[in-house]
This record gives sequence, C-alpha cells and structure tokens, in this order.
Amino acid sequence: MVKADSASRTINRICDILNCFGEERQILTLTEISRAIDLPKSTTHRFLEAMESQGMLNRDPDGGKYQLGYQMIRWGTLAQASIDLRSEALPTLRSLSQITGETAILSMRHGHTGFWVEIIESRQPIRLAMHIGQRLMLHAGASSKVLWAFLPDAEIEQILQELDLVPLEKNTITEREKLRQELCKIRNQGYATSFEETDNGAMGVAAPVYDHNGQPIAGIGIAAPITRITPDKVPDVARYVLEASRELSRRLGAALKEIYCN
Repeated sequence: MVKADSASRTINRICDILNCFGEERQILTLTEISRAIDLPKSTTHRFLEAMESQGMLNRDPDGGKYQLGYQMIRWGTLAQASIDLRSEALPTLRSLSQITGETAILSMRHGHTGFWVEIIESRQPIRLAMHIGQRLMLHAGASSKVLWAFLPDAEIEQILQELDLVPLEKNTITEREKLRQELCKIRNQGYATSFEETDNGAMGVAAPVYDHNGQPIAGIGIAAPITRITPDKVPDVARYVLEASRELSRRLGAALKEIYCN
C-alpha cells in the first residue's frame, strides 16, 4: 500500500508539472514550475531532471528554461491516432461550420474538466481564438456545460458539489442552485447555450454526442462573436447543432429512437 501511494504521488506530481505548460506558457523556469506546483525547488528539480531524461521535457542549457519534449509529441500523436471519435466527427464538423458560417467544435470531458478535441474554424474575417487541447471549466460555456448536463443525476450532483465555480466572465454562473437549474434547462431543451460566460463578446451553442451504448461522450457545437449570433438567432442555429449531434451519434452507432424517446 505504501509503494502504491508513493507511486500515485509521483505520477500526480509529473502530471502537475505537465499541466503547468499551456498555449501561453510554453517555456517555464524552475522557479515558475516550483511555485505553480507548490514544491521546493530542490524537489522540483529532481522531477524535472527525471522527466528530461525520459524526453518528456527539454531544457535550454543556457537559460535553464523548460519546455515540453519530443516524447510528448510522440505520445500525443499516438493518442490522437487512437481516437476514432475525432476522425468520425470531421465531416459533421465541416458541414456544421459551412452551414452556420461559424467555428464548429467538438469537446470531451475528463473528470471535472473539458477540452476541445477538434475545431473547424470559421472563414469569417473576425472569429474566436480557440485551440485544440485547450482545457475548459465545466461550469462555463455551452461546449462545457453540455458535457455533464446529460449524465446520470447522481454524477451531475457529485460534479456540481465538487466544482470550484470561479467567475471567468460577467455571465459565468457561480451559484450552485442557478447552475443546477441551468443544467436542467439544457436537458429539457436538448442543447446548451452561453453568452459571455467564458470570454467577452463570445457565445456558443452545443448539443450532446452519444456512443453505441447510448452514453453521452462528447459535445458538438459552434462558437461565434455575439455580434453575429444574437439571442434571437439561437433557435435557428440550435436546429443545425442538434442535427449535427444526431448525425454524429448515428455514425457512432447510437440508437437515436431509444435516446430521444426516453
């Protein structure tokens, strides 16, 4: 048991270090990483040396700064190749983007966070800045909220109690009862919407994607500037999003009659 606990702590520390890096934090110093994971520099340095030896990190020999290494690219490529959902979703995403004129996105959940696994950008000159792999807070944004609104009630409630409902933008829902009501609304209407919950001037519409077992495994939708998709246009956009969600669910083997008649 002691060895297992020690191994778990080590793996968690490695993951904590990897999670320090992001689109806007691609190169970090020992001090920055140490502060981010709340470990002494000496302990952090031992982890960094071990990760560097395995190719997980690269270190600049002059400045002593770190960035993700070649091994992460290899693992990421293997993981990406193994995800059938992404390849299955591409035709549907392209069609959704074309018919709406907006950026089409596919999102998935891992624990209490979400992330974008595929994005088809709008051809409009003004569009939102979005990145594949970007982590999402589950309580904010249509593509996030839809990932847990259709889960079993007990799981929804557990996530609701454990999430830290931090405000991201002026319309982020930070009260648990209001969020509970929002999730119920999403389930009743079949799709989620958001207006300036994660980013100023941004909106989104998303619907769930089901697998062959009838389980919600992803979300598909669009994101756009609120200057182009105003609230009165949401019903029309939602119809396209729902059609896309049903099409992709059908491609994955979902029995739609069973899902939508329950």
